[in-house]
Amino acid sequence: MSEDTFSRPSLLGQLLCIAWIGQHPADGGDFPMLLTYSPADGALGPDAAQPALREVIDAWGMREGTMVENPVIEGRPVTASLSGDIVTITGFPGLDITRPTSPEWAAIANQRRQLFLSITTRPWPEGPTAAQEETSRFMQDERTIRSAVALLLPVI
Repeated sequence: MSEDTFSRPSLLGQLLCIAWIGQHPADGGDFPMLLTYSPADGALGPDAAQPALREVIDAWGMREGTMVENPVIEGRPVTASLSGDIVTITGFPGLDITRPTSPEWAAIANQRRQLFLSITTRPWPEGPTAAQEETSRFMQDERTIRSAVALLLPVI
């Protein structure tokens, strides 16, 4: 992230991303999903991570607990593209998200031409080393969901 994007980038630290196949809310079919979160590894630790990421989301004109379809930030659409099994999200000022996925995930994203990206401000220091069961609990926890902005992005 660039310093232009928000005033305290070192407080945020890294942003990590998890990819999985979930269910489309309307038709129940497979749908490509991403969750972006902070492992709270910024300069001041977990207590500073949530307000720092909230500041970024606010600067983008978004709010926790909302859903945005085809977001546009500073006149640029936020979109996803695939190169093989690698998904790249562009359009966020000072931030691109690149994540390896599975062949099945990429095929569903190509077929649907959309994906779901959730950016939660809830920090998760255990995330990088968590077992699958812990990851599922974090992703489904009401606190994680309430503290997220949900984005429906086109795959171009």
